[in-house]
Amino acid sequence: MAPRAQARKRLLEAAIRTLAAEGYGGTTARSIARTGGFAPGVIYYHFDDLEDLLLAALRHTSEIRMACYEEALGSCTDATELLARLRELYAEDMQHEGHIDAVQELFAASSTSPRLRAELLAHVEPWADFAAAAIRRLVQGTAFEHMAPSREIGLMAVAMFLGIQTITHLDGDRDRIESLFTTMEPAAILWDAFARGGGTFPDK
Repeated sequence: MAPRAQARKRLLEAAIRTLAAEGYGGTTARSIARTGGFAPGVIYYHFDDLEDLLLAALRHTSEIRMACYEEALGSCTDATELLARLRELYAEDMQHEGHIDAVQELFAASSTSPRLRAELLAHVEPWADFAAAAIRRLVQGTAFEHMAPSREIGLMAVAMFLGIQTITHLDGDRDRIESLFTTMEPAAILWDAFARGGGTFPDK
Protein backbone atom coordinates (compact mmCIF):
# COMPACT_ATOMS: atom_id res chain seq x y z
CA MET A 1 0.00 0.00 0.00
CA ALA A 2 1.30 3.46 -0.93
CA PRO A 3 2.29 5.76 1.98
CA ARG A 4 -0.61 8.15 1.29
CA ALA A 5 -3.11 5.28 1.24
CA GLN A 6 -1.61 3.90 4.46
CA ALA A 7 -1.91 7.29 6.13
CA ARG A 8 -5.51 7.63 5.01
CA LYS A 9 -6.37 4.16 6.31
CA ARG A 10 -4.77 5.02 9.64
CA LEU A 11 -6.94 8.13 9.88
CA LEU A 12 -10.10 6.19 9.06
CA GLU A 13 -9.41 3.51 11.64
CA ALA A 14 -8.54 6.11 14.29
CA ALA A 15 -11.84 7.89 13.59
CA ILE A 16 -13.82 4.65 14.04
CA ARG A 17 -12.05 3.82 17.31
CA THR A 18 -12.58 7.35 18.62
CA LEU A 19 -16.28 7.35 17.76
CA ALA A 20 -16.70 4.03 19.56
CA ALA A 21 -14.76 5.09 22.64
CA GLU A 22 -15.70 8.76 23.03
CA GLY A 23 -18.97 9.14 21.16
CA TYR A 24 -19.82 11.58 18.41
CA GLY A 25 -19.64 14.59 20.74
CA GLY A 26 -16.15 13.65 21.87
CA THR A 27 -14.84 12.90 18.38
CA THR A 28 -12.76 15.90 17.40
CA ALA A 29 -9.66 16.33 15.29
CA ARG A 30 -7.60 16.34 18.48
CA SER A 31 -9.20 13.21 19.95
CA ILE A 32 -8.82 11.31 16.67
CA ALA A 33 -5.20 12.41 16.43
CA ARG A 34 -4.62 11.28 20.01
CA THR A 35 -6.14 7.88 19.25
CA GLY A 36 -4.09 7.43 16.09
CA GLY A 37 -0.87 8.95 17.40
CA PHE A 38 -0.51 11.71 14.80
CA ALA A 39 -0.82 15.50 14.62
CA PRO A 40 -4.36 16.92 14.18
CA GLY A 41 -3.29 18.82 11.10
CA VAL A 42 -2.73 15.56 9.22
CA ILE A 43 -6.51 15.12 9.02
CA TYR A 44 -6.90 18.25 6.90
CA TYR A 45 -4.22 17.13 4.50
CA HIS A 46 -6.33 14.11 3.54
CA PHE A 47 -9.89 15.37 4.17
CA ASP A 48 -11.75 18.63 3.66
CA ASP A 49 -13.04 18.72 7.23
CA LEU A 50 -13.88 16.51 10.19
CA GLU A 51 -17.27 15.49 8.79
CA ASP A 52 -15.61 14.47 5.52
CA LEU A 53 -13.35 12.14 7.54
CA LEU A 54 -16.28 10.66 9.44
CA LEU A 55 -18.24 10.02 6.24
CA ALA A 56 -15.21 8.28 4.73
CA ALA A 57 -14.74 6.27 7.93
CA LEU A 58 -18.35 5.06 7.72
CA ARG A 59 -17.82 3.90 4.14
CA HIS A 60 -14.51 2.28 5.07
CA THR A 61 -15.80 0.20 7.98
CA SER A 62 -19.00 -0.74 6.13
CA GLU A 63 -17.08 -1.98 3.09
CA ILE A 64 -14.76 -4.09 5.27
CA ARG A 65 -17.63 -5.74 7.12
CA MET A 66 -19.68 -6.21 3.94
CA ALA A 67 -16.77 -8.11 2.37
CA CYS A 68 -16.68 -10.42 5.41
CA TYR A 69 -20.44 -11.00 5.27
CA GLU A 70 -20.37 -11.71 1.54
CA GLU A 71 -17.58 -14.24 1.96
CA ALA A 72 -19.30 -16.02 4.85
CA LEU A 73 -22.89 -15.94 3.62
CA GLY A 74 -22.71 -15.61 -0.16
CA SER A 75 -23.42 -19.29 -0.82
CA CYS A 76 -25.53 -20.06 2.24
CA THR A 77 -28.87 -21.73 1.45
CA ASP A 78 -29.78 -23.36 4.81
CA ALA A 79 -31.42 -21.24 7.50
CA THR A 80 -29.60 -23.02 10.33
CA GLU A 81 -26.23 -22.51 8.67
CA LEU A 82 -27.09 -18.89 7.89
CA LEU A 83 -28.03 -18.24 11.50
CA ALA A 84 -24.86 -19.88 12.82
CA ARG A 85 -22.68 -17.84 10.49
CA LEU A 86 -24.53 -14.64 11.35
CA ARG A 87 -23.87 -15.35 14.99
CA GLU A 88 -20.15 -15.68 14.31
CA LEU A 89 -20.11 -12.54 12.19
CA TYR A 90 -21.88 -10.56 14.88
CA ALA A 91 -19.27 -11.67 17.41
CA GLU A 92 -16.61 -10.44 14.97
CA ASP A 93 -18.48 -7.15 14.58
CA MET A 94 -18.31 -6.62 18.32
CA GLN A 95 -14.54 -7.09 18.27
CA HIS A 96 -13.85 -5.16 15.06
CA GLU A 97 -12.34 -1.91 16.35
CA GLY A 98 -15.67 -0.52 17.54
CA HIS A 99 -17.49 -0.88 14.19
CA ILE A 100 -21.00 -1.24 15.62
CA ASP A 101 -20.64 1.42 18.32
CA ALA A 102 -19.15 3.87 15.82
CA VAL A 103 -21.99 3.37 13.35
CA GLN A 104 -24.52 3.81 16.13
CA GLU A 105 -22.92 7.10 17.13
CA LEU A 106 -23.18 8.34 13.55
CA PHE A 107 -26.85 7.33 13.34
CA ALA A 108 -27.55 9.22 16.57
CA ALA A 109 -25.83 12.33 15.20
CA SER A 110 -27.45 12.21 11.76
CA SER A 111 -30.46 14.32 12.76
CA THR A 112 -28.23 17.41 12.87
CA SER A 113 -26.24 16.73 9.69
CA PRO A 114 -27.85 16.44 6.23
CA ARG A 115 -24.57 15.09 4.77
CA LEU A 116 -24.32 12.41 7.41
CA ARG A 117 -28.00 11.51 7.05
CA ALA A 118 -27.63 11.08 3.29
CA GLU A 119 -24.51 8.94 3.73
CA LEU A 120 -26.22 6.71 6.28
CA LEU A 121 -29.20 6.18 3.98
CA ALA A 122 -26.77 5.20 1.23
CA HIS A 123 -25.02 2.94 3.76
CA VAL A 124 -28.26 1.05 4.47
CA GLU A 125 -29.07 0.29 0.82
CA PRO A 126 -26.33 -2.29 0.05
CA TRP A 127 -27.02 -4.04 3.37
CA ALA A 128 -30.72 -4.27 2.51
CA ASP A 129 -29.82 -5.65 -0.93
CA PHE A 130 -27.49 -8.18 0.68
CA ALA A 131 -30.20 -9.30 3.12
CA ALA A 132 -32.69 -9.57 0.25
CA ALA A 133 -30.31 -11.82 -1.70
CA ALA A 134 -29.89 -14.07 1.35
CA ILE A 135 -33.66 -14.33 1.67
CA ARG A 136 -34.06 -15.21 -2.01
CA ARG A 137 -31.59 -18.08 -1.55
CA LEU A 138 -33.56 -19.38 1.42
CA VAL A 139 -36.94 -19.38 -0.33
CA GLN A 140 -35.66 -20.72 -3.66
CA GLY A 141 -37.46 -23.90 -4.60
CA THR A 142 -40.26 -23.40 -2.08
CA ALA A 143 -43.85 -22.23 -2.44
CA PHE A 144 -42.69 -18.80 -1.26
CA GLU A 145 -40.11 -18.31 -4.02
CA HIS A 146 -42.33 -16.01 -6.08
CA MET A 147 -44.39 -14.70 -3.17
CA ALA A 148 -41.90 -13.36 -0.62
CA PRO A 149 -41.12 -9.64 -1.14
CA SER A 150 -37.40 -10.19 -0.54
CA ARG A 151 -36.42 -6.51 -0.99
CA GLU A 152 -38.90 -5.34 1.62
CA ILE A 153 -38.05 -8.18 4.01
CA GLY A 154 -34.35 -7.40 3.56
CA LEU A 155 -34.97 -3.77 4.51
CA MET A 156 -37.03 -4.90 7.49
CA ALA A 157 -34.18 -7.18 8.62
CA VAL A 158 -31.68 -4.31 8.48
CA ALA A 159 -34.10 -1.97 10.26
CA MET A 160 -34.69 -4.55 13.00
CA PHE A 161 -30.95 -5.07 13.45
CA LEU A 162 -30.30 -1.33 13.67
CA GLY A 163 -33.17 -0.91 16.12
CA ILE A 164 -31.91 -3.65 18.42
CA GLN A 165 -28.41 -2.22 18.17
CA THR A 166 -29.71 1.21 19.16
CA ILE A 167 -31.29 -0.22 22.31
CA THR A 168 -28.14 -2.23 23.05
CA HIS A 169 -26.02 0.88 22.54
CA LEU A 170 -28.17 2.77 25.06
CA ASP A 171 -28.28 0.20 27.86
CA GLY A 172 -25.09 -1.77 27.17
CA ASP A 173 -26.85 -5.16 27.27
CA ARG A 174 -24.81 -7.16 24.76
CA ASP A 175 -26.77 -10.34 25.56
CA ARG A 176 -29.87 -9.11 23.76
CA ILE A 177 -28.65 -10.11 20.29
CA GLU A 178 -27.37 -13.46 21.56
CA SER A 179 -30.79 -14.14 23.04
CA LEU A 180 -32.37 -13.29 19.69
CA PHE A 181 -30.14 -15.79 17.88
CA THR A 182 -31.11 -18.49 20.39
CA THR A 183 -34.81 -17.69 19.97
CA MET A 184 -34.53 -17.96 16.17
CA GLU A 185 -32.83 -21.39 16.16
CA PRO A 186 -36.05 -23.50 16.28
CA ALA A 187 -37.58 -21.42 13.47
CA ALA A 188 -34.46 -21.96 11.34
CA ILE A 189 -34.60 -25.72 11.89
CA LEU A 190 -38.30 -25.78 11.02
CA TRP A 191 -37.71 -23.75 7.85
CA ASP A 192 -34.97 -26.11 6.66
CA ALA A 193 -37.27 -29.09 7.18
CA PHE A 194 -39.93 -27.30 5.16
CA ALA A 195 -37.51 -26.40 2.33
CA ARG A 196 -36.02 -29.90 2.14
CA GLY A 197 -39.51 -31.34 1.95
CA GLY A 198 -40.04 -29.56 -1.36
CA GLY A 199 -41.84 -26.59 0.13
CA THR A 200 -44.25 -28.59 2.28
CA PHE A 201 -43.98 -29.43 5.96
CA PRO A 202 -43.22 -33.11 6.75
CA ASP A 203 -45.98 -35.24 8.23
CA LYS A 204 -45.96 -35.65 11.98
